[in-house]
Amino acid sequence: MTAAELITELTDICKRQAEIIKAQAFVLEQLKAQVKEDEAAATIARLRELGCWDG
Repeated sequence: MTAAELITELTDICKRQAEIIKAQAFVLEQLKAQVKEDEAAATIARLRELGCWDG
């Protein structure tokens, strides 16, 4: 394998890794949004239990 071929192969690996990282970031953002929704729902439920929420 020539140096140019090696560089091309390593570049391709880096590009694939970048795509994986982008996909992971996207999933983490979705998870973060879900956790916020779950926390908000739990807070509202608790406030209702305490009689502090009419909404």
